[in-house]
Amino acid sequence: MPDSFELYQYALWFVLIFAAVNFVLLWFVVAPYGRHLRKGWGPTLNPRVAWILMEAPSPIGFALVFFASARAFELVPLTLAALFLAHYVYRSFIYPFRTRGGARKPVLTVSFGSVFNICNGSINAYAITELAPHLQASWLYDPRFLLGVALFGFGYAVNHQADEILRSLRAPGETGYKIPYGGFYRWISCPNYFGEILEWVGFALAAWTPAAAVFALFTASNLVPRAVAHHRWYHEKFSGYPRERRAVLPFLL
Repeated sequence: MPDSFELYQYALWFVLIFAAVNFVLLWFVVAPYGRHLRKGWGPTLNPRVAWILMEAPSPIGFALVFFASARAFELVPLTLAALFLAHYVYRSFIYPFRTRGGARKPVLTVSFGSVFNICNGSINAYAITELAPHLQASWLYDPRFLLGVALFGFGYAVNHQADEILRSLRAPGETGYKIPYGGFYRWISCPNYFGEILEWVGFALAAWTPAAAVFALFTASNLVPRAVAHHRWYHEKFSGYPRERRAVLPFLL
């Protein structure tokens, strides 16, 4: 049987390879969920159930590995855990019940997401607690930690603001899509994705571990092509869609 470090290495390589394959594939095939749902991808799940099944393995896997460590209650690892869990507890157990409408999700994409999330949550917890001797009290004053936490916080705020704007577009029981306005929608079509990318780039800086860096890379590889597909969809569906907006990076892409 492989030991914990070997399992960590296997999972880290899995996430890295998944990021590379995912990035290439998503430029040619738009993931079939949400507004891009289409036939031919097998059975589907209720969107709330799907979100929980897909996202919950990340905070659960993270918490199980993290709190099994002797370093779990040291200040710096605990601070990083709070950042990670703040995102994923909300995304797994609160966000699904706050959305209005939403398309069903294929079991296939939920399965891929679940496998990724259990690997990702576990390796990030293991890296923070077992493979990061630099995460001592002095790290609280390191520029990488300070910048990373600030970037995470800014991305978290952008992400949540975008979610609230999207949520407000639909009355209870209403379905369908409208053009969002306000916040970072002034500049880009997908500020929720922009915010999430900033979160995990910030987390990677603050943690300074290979697992966090690979996660940031995966996030960008997944969300940038998705944002470009959303941007194209908006222009196809709405003739009056703002031409000055970019897809996911203000003024750039």
